[in-house]
Amino acid sequence: LYGTILNELNEAKDDSSIFVDPYGNIRYRGATPNNYVTFNEETWRIIGITDGKVKLIRDESIGNYSWNTRPIPNESKFEYLNEWSQADLMKLLNPGYENEKNGDSVTGSLYWNSASGKCYSNSRNSTKACDFSQNTSNSKGLSKEAQSMIEKSTWYLGGADYRLQYTLSNITNLMDAERGTKTWGNLKRSTVWNGYVGLMYPSDYAQATKSDNCEEVLINNWNNTNGCMNNNWIDSIVSKTPTWTMTQATSSDNDVLSLYDDEIFYSAEATAPWKIFPIVNLKSSIKVKSGMGEQSTPYTID
Repeated sequence: LYGTILNELNEAKDDSSIFVDPYGNIRYRGATPNNYVTFNEETWRIIGITDGKVKLIRDESIGNYSWNTRPIPNESKFEYLNEWSQADLMKLLNPGYENEKNGDSVTGSLYWNSASGKCYSNSRNSTKACDFSQNTSNSKGLSKEAQSMIEKSTWYLGGADYRLQYTLSNITNLMDAERGTKTWGNLKRSTVWNGYVGLMYPSDYAQATKSDNCEEVLINNWNNTNGCMNNNWIDSIVSKTPTWTMTQATSSDNDVLSLYDDEIFYSAEATAPWKIFPIVNLKSSIKVKSGMGEQSTPYTID
């Protein structure tokens, strides 16, 4: 897939659904780009070629889960750390946390291992049953074959300042923040993380639009008449429901940016049970077997 799609995107200069972002990444945009791919025996979508890797997002949510419920160190009140490298959600999605228990018998790596158990689903360590076994119709986890296709990658954990006026026309400022080192407060935080399964950045959503009316402020703009949802294929996936990103808000120790139901990003407490759309990067050795990338004929890969 990597070489085939990379060549296709580089050569498709007259295709208005393909463009190059300020960092040189190749992306799909518009309402109906031909970016469908069968992965994990499910429909996923190609975001594009970012940092030299084919980046996919699952076409349906795996459910609503808390981002993190772990208290901030030395805090007596209910405040929860917006640190992805330690987050409950990161441990739910990624391998290596099978033997780790926290709170009410919650174990990690359930999505990665297609397992079932308990997951965090609201504030103050509230849990619910979650089932990612391969016989489920919608929320199944990753098969062994899918795991073998995923490249362990560097993900950016820089924070975005909700007081700044990020728009699509100055999207470089938002991407710089996502890839930067600014965080909140005095607690030490990671600004990069190496792992397998992540979430979208706010800039992924904003740049998926082909709207001529996407000049609203993207974060915490409650008067938004956001044209960024128009002609935006990621918007059609998230379907106007609160959705987590992996970007912290530099407004408090426990706020993370989420896509809200009126299609703006706002800073929400990490314990909120918002929708999860996993994102992975494919290994460069993965090739296309068949398909045209259309919804009716998605790419098939091996």
